[in-house]
Amino acid sequence: MAKAKANAAGARRSNRNTLRAKAAQQRRTQNYIMIGAGAFFVLLIGFVIFFQVRSNLPVAGEESLSSQGNTHINFGSPSPIAYNSTPPTSGPHYDNLVAWGIYDEPQRYEHLVHNLEDGGVIVYYQCADGCPEVVAELKEIVRPYIDRGDHVVLAPNDPTWSVNGSQPLHSDMGAPIAVTAWQRILKLDEIDSGKIRTFIERYEGIDHHVAGIG
Repeated sequence: MAKAKANAAGARRSNRNTLRAKAAQQRRTQNYIMIGAGAFFVLLIGFVIFFQVRSNLPVAGEESLSSQGNTHINFGSPSPIAYNSTPPTSGPHYDNLVAWGIYDEPQRYEHLVHNLEDGGVIVYYQCADGCPEVVAELKEIVRPYIDRGDHVVLAPNDPTWSVNGSQPLHSDMGAPIAVTAWQRILKLDEIDSGKIRTFIERYEGIDHHVAGIG
């Protein structure tokens, strides 16, 4: 009888030890899960911050300029002030836009600045011989954006261009390629599709209207 009671007591102690061991194991497992989940969320937040910071970094070689305002001027008239870059990235402009798309003929700076104000990106090219290979490659780069309705224009910059014997309406931009957004300009000596796409994707679609103007 005593032996049976001892065996029963031993079994109970064994069961309690087993339960304690299982409970301890469960706590350890829960702790591991919590630590792992915490590490995952810390890593996730780190990635989010990294990509946010990276997305705000300027494209290598781009220049940031001060705003010259959003003033509207009469259609056909020249800007009353000298723009602070060539091509311009802000300043006086007409109250209507150039249609988004690809142009083989030059467009007035005063027209295109309004496109920039509306969140557009303008890709200019300048070459005396017409550079058909460069133009074809630039068209290939910008066409997907234009086809999906993004605010992008491709147009030539021609320092000799005038209308009805006027003074030249463009200035030498000092590079074969220039990509502009509002207060941003990237000049390139040769096509860099990666930089051009990054610039477009970073600045296209950002509206720059000032309340009560435009």
